[in-house]
Amino acid sequence: MTGFLSAVYNVVRKDLLVEARTKQVTTTATVFALLVVLAFAFSFVKTFADPRLVGRGALWIAFVFAGTLGATKTVGMEADNAAIDGLLLAPIDRSAIYVGKVLSTAVFVVVVDLVTLAASIVFLGYAPAPDIVLPLVGVLVVAAVGFSAVGVIVSTLTHQSALDELVLPVLLVPLVVPILLAGVELSDALASGRPTGTWLRLLGAYSGVVFLAGIATFDYVVEG
Repeated sequence: MTGFLSAVYNVVRKDLLVEARTKQVTTTATVFALLVVLAFAFSFVKTFADPRLVGRGALWIAFVFAGTLGATKTVGMEADNAAIDGLLLAPIDRSAIYVGKVLSTAVFVVVVDLVTLAASIVFLGYAPAPDIVLPLVGVLVVAAVGFSAVGVIVSTLTHQSALDELVLPVLLVPLVVPILLAGVELSDALASGRPTGTWLRLLGAYSGVVFLAGIATFDYVVEG
């Protein structure tokens, strides 16, 4: 177990160091997210009386952009100079590579989401109550892990099969609909004070199932 966790840590550390030097994922995803917020600000902010509705919409649309781009880039960086072959030749359990990729992608997604949340407060007047900020961030973290668990598998599959990256959203979005639906409903429930138990269980259960499924199938996908 110690060796497995050490391998996961090294994969995450490598991805974060590469991103700190290149800033490809966070910069591009943040620009997309800010464009989404600005588009909502100019198009919908005067249409809806409740800015929370517009803010939640912008937050979760940016979440999809960040998750898709993050999964594409974190897997795609291993295709350069056949870096994935070096990872696969390392004397570690290949599922550790998958877990590391999921966690690093989730970090990128959460960072972009926090930037989007701040931009929504500034441009859309979406100001969640202080007592729901931490629960909302918790929902974003769990959703980011679930989204990344699916995204890494699908992105690896598209790269290994030489499919165009444009196919990725077509394959990915239908698989993460339960995560997006639960996230949107939980955001609304937290803001309105409604019970969150059912949607929280759905989000946690689905994220856990796709994460375990990814661990079980990654070895087969990466060999494809």
